[in-house]
Amino acid sequence: MSSGPADETLRLLVDFVERNSHIAGIHWDSRLTPRLPVDPFSSDYQERERAAHFFLFVAAVSETKLIERAEYARYLLVNLHEALGDRLFKTTESSELKKKVEHCGFYEELGSEKRAIPDVLASVNRFVEQEACGDLIELSKRFSKPVALVKKISEHIGRMSGLHIEKSWMYMRWMVRPEPDLGIFKHFSPADLSVPLTMDIINVAISLGLMRETLPSFFGSSESVEKTRDQVTQFVRRLFPDDPAKVDYPFFLLGRWIGGMELNEATLRQSLQLFDEVFRKTGYACVDYQIVAYIQSGWEQLLKQNLKMMEIFYDLKPFKFPLPDGLVYTPDFVLKRENINGKKIILEPHGVMTEEDSHKFSLFRQVYGNNCYLLLLMKNDDITYYRVRGLLPEEAYDDVWPIEYLGMLLTQLKKNRYNPLSG
Repeated sequence: MSSGPADETLRLLVDFVERNSHIAGIHWDSRLTPRLPVDPFSSDYQERERAAHFFLFVAAVSETKLIERAEYARYLLVNLHEALGDRLFKTTESSELKKKVEHCGFYEELGSEKRAIPDVLASVNRFVEQEACGDLIELSKRFSKPVALVKKISEHIGRMSGLHIEKSWMYMRWMVRPEPDLGIFKHFSPADLSVPLTMDIINVAISLGLMRETLPSFFGSSESVEKTRDQVTQFVRRLFPDDPAKVDYPFFLLGRWIGGMELNEATLRQSLQLFDEVFRKTGYACVDYQIVAYIQSGWEQLLKQNLKMMEIFYDLKPFKFPLPDGLVYTPDFVLKRENINGKKIILEPHGVMTEEDSHKFSLFRQVYGNNCYLLLLMKNDDITYYRVRGLLPEEAYDDVWPIEYLGMLLTQLKKNRYNPLSG
């Protein structure tokens, strides 16, 4: 373990948390679609209790192996409510839920263990019916500290216990903290919350020297996980004594960004400096991971198929980059493991190139060029066509490849033998 992060790193970290702790969670952000079947900020008691139940569903399935992407939890639960109405909150047998889950329009996009989703949802309903007597708010009032309710939940909802218990702490953060969280369990104090030890937060903790690199067996030891969660929470309490879970969403943003990089304080500080610069240039404090659904183009589908075939791991439209002049750039594919000189690789299959596109790509490279490598994929004839017309200037990309050579490019990236075509 290190002796602790440098003062400059801590200053940047605190600034980053302060700038990003006001963002509403993707699961209840009112700007996003689809619309929720509950109003979590209603003053009506019954509506608040329904919201507590609904977001217990969300927490229980919010896991990569179940839903793959965070926004799918919202889509799935809204879809199920449209199909079942309020029976969604009553059904304790997974068989009724199974058919509805399998018929949602994006079932094939869900995680590798998606077949377990009906059982997870049914177990939530059994817990609410049998242990909470239908009222989670009243159940919470039986306990003086959030940790006791976490224990109760973990005893009855399997996908929120053991190696999944961090989802119970995530749920507590949602229920206890005031806006931008939901503040439904008002009698609990935010000061008593622990920081959920999710994988993105682990990335930050490792970079801060609070824990070592984790092996898959780490989550198999509840004692090790609890000890590490306490260490991370105690560190955060020194920065935010009245509200340690305030860091949860900001650390998620930061941890996802540095995922796949070498995890150390230098990487963390460089990333914090980047977002400090982004804030000064754009007024936005971080990239935005709250991406809603979209229709994939034919080229995106082709690239997706090839990446999967070659077992190159990627995130598909994982975030939005804020740019100067109020613009935003959403990359198509960001590779998870491969990099070029430590930079994240962005693969951008692109058809028609406009002046707006060219300007946006150029701005992106001005702001993020030290951290990201923008690789355009275009038809071979189009590359010459747009260059002649001044719509493909060198400052708009790091490299541009004919999409006809896609196989060659991916082979080079996979074998870490990338050779630029441009320049």
